[in-house]
Amino acid sequence: MQTKKAEPIMRILLLTLLLTPILAQAYPIASSIGWGTGYTWTEATFNESISTIGATSQTPSYSSVENENLPWNLFTTFRFHEYYGFELGYIDYGTIKFDKTLTTTTDGEFDNSSVRKASISTQGFYITHVLYVPLLDNLDLQAKAGILFGTNEYDDTEERVVNESGELISSTSKTNSSEAISTPQFSLGLLYRYKADWQMRLQLNQIEYEHTAEKEDFSQWFTSLSFERRF
Repeated sequence: MQTKKAEPIMRILLLTLLLTPILAQAYPIASSIGWGTGYTWTEATFNESISTIGATSQTPSYSSVENENLPWNLFTTFRFHEYYGFELGYIDYGTIKFDKTLTTTTDGEFDNSSVRKASISTQGFYITHVLYVPLLDNLDLQAKAGILFGTNEYDDTEERVVNESGELISSTSKTNSSEAISTPQFSLGLLYRYKADWQMRLQLNQIEYEHTAEKEDFSQWFTSLSFERRF
């Protein structure tokens, strides 16, 4: 789900991306197809606060966010000018995992707690502007701005705990859900042509999204190493 502050950026990016083939008015001077993988890291903001009803309070706490599998990216690029082109592709930011614990107290005394084990994966198709800044004969700096159309897949397992030593009595629920997202994606990379028809790219991608049901916001960065075949 996109945030309200991102909506004006989304409209401008979408409009200009849709107009790109018309504005180019030329065949690409270069095109390529490539694949890459790398590493993802995540910054999470957990906004759920302590809730109190009468003498009973629920306090949330969270573990650190861990990345569980390798992200990857498949793409094709079209370069219409020495300094400009666009890119289409599919990207998988991988899976992140973390635990959320809700501790319930009554009159300040421990009552019970529940642990939510969450897994979130983000993937989708994207279209993006590409600005090329030549640094050397075979080395370009790339700056990109575009839109990712994809999904967040959520897997939750909630377990009940009844005493302070953490004794587990039952697994109470398992939830799977999927949420469509459309969010800006920004990238910065270095493109190196090491053979006439082959290029290597080191790139950093960034997206932001939110899980409104649990009051959680995420920023993800994907550092990738890609290889491209020029045509």
